[in-house]
Amino acid sequence: MKLQFEIPRINLEDVFACAQCGYCVVQCPVYSVIGWESYSPRGRLFLFKKLGLKNPATPRFDPKRIDLVKQFADRLYNCSLCGRCKTVCHLNLDLLELWENIRRVIAELGYAPEVVYQLENSILEHKNIYAMDNTMRGDWILYTGAEVPTKEKARVVYFTGCVTAFSGRVQGVAYAISAILNHVGEDWTVLPDEWCCGHPLLLGGAIKRYREVAERNVAEIERIGAEIVVTGCPGCYLALKKEYPKILGRKPKFKVYHATELIAEYIAQGKLEVPKNGFRLAYHDPCELGRIAGIIEVPRQIISAVGELLEPREAGIHTRCCGGGGLLKAVKPELSAKLAEVRVNQLLNLKPNAIVTACPSCELNLREPEASKKIRILDVAELIAETLGLI
Repeated sequence: MKLQFEIPRINLEDVFACAQCGYCVVQCPVYSVIGWESYSPRGRLFLFKKLGLKNPATPRFDPKRIDLVKQFADRLYNCSLCGRCKTVCHLNLDLLELWENIRRVIAELGYAPEVVYQLENSILEHKNIYAMDNTMRGDWILYTGAEVPTKEKARVVYFTGCVTAFSGRVQGVAYAISAILNHVGEDWTVLPDEWCCGHPLLLGGAIKRYREVAERNVAEIERIGAEIVVTGCPGCYLALKKEYPKILGRKPKFKVYHATELIAEYIAQGKLEVPKNGFRLAYHDPCELGRIAGIIEVPRQIISAVGELLEPREAGIHTRCCGGGGLLKAVKPELSAKLAEVRVNQLLNLKPNAIVTACPSCELNLREPEASKKIRILDVAELIAETLGLI
């Protein structure tokens, strides 16, 4: 009996449309570190077609080639889902969507790394990615001393996100965002019982119960009557703004802002007057925020209001992945760390006073290399809050 699977027809046409030109190979951060072409986008597509596919209309895995399926699954998850391959594909194939859909197939067939299923269980059972008691989600408030309101009704909901809430090394991001909201006199609140946004389920391919998570988070936010939801996490941003409407089949009754967008709006309205500090600030574009979500200029405008913006060679839509996304840090931490080392060295070559990013996962991963111990790495929100003396 052959193992059948389903991928949207358009994606399978993409698989067979790939011209194997190799433009994506040199752009892949994983390939640049490992050097094996089977880990590149072109190599993964070549392996995928070898799994017994005869026709895109009737895709099947040959059970005699399960070892090859497992090898392909390894290559598929040794990827940060940075989307850089998509930007250089001369056939305009949506390779990022393709990797996500194929991960869903591999996960449903049971061949994803064990950590993917552990993460799925953690989100569904504990409502966070760390398998911790979710009542501890608000402990960052105690640890940082932030003044955080919990209201029945508010104009703005701050969606903290798992990484920012539970990881002590980046709880300063939540502290900074809350301090800024208080400083401008915003009518805001946190959710009394926030759940994981569910975005990691999409990244891992274990998405069967993503709708349940989306429905619950949207219902809680709409119950408060919020006009705006703000988050400092690009993954949460993508979930709330782009993924939830697709999953639910409707647009939620609130606008979704990344923290940098709201900070820029406050500056434009004159609610935040940011003084120059003269620092040389190297900016690292998070893949999910810049290349995928398209928020590129806003963080730069904010940083330029504070100090001198330094741009690495690979920036904006061509930003180089730090290795903190796509569940790579969970699946292959040593590979994730190597990608971070390459990126940190690129940024240090600019001779900055500090490295600034706009993603808690990027901030965590950029701090991993030994070289990063000699430089301050912080979030845009932390930069603004510190410059204004709010934290």
